[in-house]
Amino acid sequence: MVYEIIKNKKFRVFLDSLIITVLILMIGFIMGYYVEYLRTDKIVQSAKDFEISALDLKLQNYYYEIMDSTSCKNAIDQNFIFADKIYNTGLTLERYENVNELSKDILLEKKRYVLLKNELWLNSLLLKKKCNSPFHTIVYLYTQKTDTKKDAEQSAISDTLKKIKEEHGNQVVLIPIAGDLGLDSVDMQMKIYNVNYLPSIILDEKKVLEGFHNQNEIENILFNGTINNTVKQK
Repeated sequence: MVYEIIKNKKFRVFLDSLIITVLILMIGFIMGYYVEYLRTDKIVQSAKDFEISALDLKLQNYYYEIMDSTSCKNAIDQNFIFADKIYNTGLTLERYENVNELSKDILLEKKRYVLLKNELWLNSLLLKKKCNSPFHTIVYLYTQKTDTKKDAEQSAISDTLKKIKEEHGNQVVLIPIAGDLGLDSVDMQMKIYNVNYLPSIILDEKKVLEGFHNQNEIENILFNGTINNTVKQK
């Protein structure tokens, strides 16, 4: 009788432990799924918000084509506001991507976002031509397919370009673009500027830097017009 009681108690303890373990695992799974869902949903929603921005940018492009030089200051100011908005959103998107694998839905939104940045680039080109080049453009073409070495290289480039943007403000439009998402408009721009390596930096649509270059090199090319044998010209 005593043995049966002890045996039943042991079984009850084992059963209680099993139930608690299963419950903890289920709660952990549900919470993990919910957090991942919220994170993914935020990325997708953030990118969807830019569909309206894309239309806004397209309308701005039409305006830049018909405006005269007296409207340059306002147009340039608005272009910088939009560029900063896109850039800051890109930083947020990048943080979410760092803790997520790119799902099919997120990849689709990423492509929409890259197309928006490409359109910003084209708008900037139009303004530079229309308003006699009042600012500089830095287009940073990077790859989504990375390894440890490539990650380090791209991280160093990104940090350097952020410093340049922070120090020079509205003298520079910084546009990071993923160059290997299979987007025809991006592929076409890469062919136009003879970009065969990722990451690369296009400076003022005239000079292409492959891989990492330090801040002084980039600033000398942008602001002093210097060039050396590490720079591939268009």
